[in-house]
Amino acid sequence: MDNKIIVRVQEPDFDLNLEMEALKLKTKKAGAVVFFVGKVRDLEDDKLQYLEIESFEELAKRQIEEICDNAANTWDLEYILVKHRFGRLKLNDNIVLVITSSKHRENAYEASRHIMEYLKSNVPFWKKEVANNTENWVENS
Repeated sequence: MDNKIIVRVQEPDFDLNLEMEALKLKTKKAGAVVFFVGKVRDLEDDKLQYLEIESFEELAKRQIEEICDNAANTWDLEYILVKHRFGRLKLNDNIVLVITSSKHRENAYEASRHIMEYLKSNVPFWKKEVANNTENWVENS
């Protein structure tokens, strides 16, 4: 499945419509497509100015590829795409996109959840929330 796993660690935003159109060209057997998009959210106690995400791009990419390989070996998938952004992001900006597709929805759902859980806890991204009165490094969870 190597040619159907795409991983990008990037600064530019991604376009969900373009990603869906690209997916249609890459697989004809997928009956289920699961999109997960993580976005920058506001803080509860303070107004967020921006979120700064730092990364060792090549290391992060390799670790995400390992997570995707594991998912591909666990669930019957047609396609996996993960894009994770870095840099200075403002409120409501996209952070991460995970697309999984399979013949049946259960595999796509389970793989998407698995990828996100491991991505959030095991991949070297560092996030700093900068608000009106605070700056706070956020722990991976």
